[in-house]
Amino acid sequence: MRQDDFTRVKGMFETKLGVSLTEADFLDGHVDIERISFYEACRMAISHGVPWLQALDEAEHTTVNALMARFLEVELGADSGLSIRSTGEFLEELNLGLVAVSPEAFEHLSGVWVNYFQQEKDLAGMATYTLTYLRYGEVIYHILPKKDWAEAQRTGAYAPESMETEGFIHCSEVHQVVRAANAYYSGESNLYLLCIAVDKVEPEIRYESPIDGGEQFPHIYGPLTLDAAAAVSPLDKDDEGHFIFSTGPQALEK
Repeated sequence: MRQDDFTRVKGMFETKLGVSLTEADFLDGHVDIERISFYEACRMAISHGVPWLQALDEAEHTTVNALMARFLEVELGADSGLSIRSTGEFLEELNLGLVAVSPEAFEHLSGVWVNYFQQEKDLAGMATYTLTYLRYGEVIYHILPKKDWAEAQRTGAYAPESMETEGFIHCSEVHQVVRAANAYYSGESNLYLLCIAVDKVEPEIRYESPIDGGEQFPHIYGPLTLDAAAAVSPLDKDDEGHFIFSTGPQALEK
């Protein structure tokens, strides 16, 4: 606040209320206003960057938007020297709304943002994953031909050829999907991305590295019943023919 504005407002409080304020009193309020304004700017950035959120019901739209804005607030606010609420304060305010988010769920989502979608600058991808996680909890993904999904719907279960040859279904965590698709399915088309709710998978899930070593991938050691399929959507490609993570409400359809 400029000095002349401070003097004018200070005088108004003294004249009307007989209360004397200091510059520190105004500074405290100014910090809060800056923080609130910055957070609201983050919310608007999410609204502009992920317009399909507007089509969700109020509870999901509000929660996804608030979480995404928090990720931006933490990422950009500290660089701007702004005062940022603690995670506990944020969750306390958020949980006054329509959808409760636990500290564990927030920590998981925040990690996915920082370790993957933030680096890809993919707001829509993170919004889609956040919505998926709020609906189904922990999920893993499997890439399959369209015809195999049609067969699974006919029989009521999914058991690809790898079940016979290797004893398990190959899956990926969210940060591994695009890399696996482009590494193993380049040039193929008519592929689907199956989103699997971990809590509904009956066979054992093991996180294992390939024979030649490297990072671990989730493997499902048994047929997959269709109630574990949270969503299935076409595996999209960009203009250059590279696979990309499916986003938007259509990526959560079944």
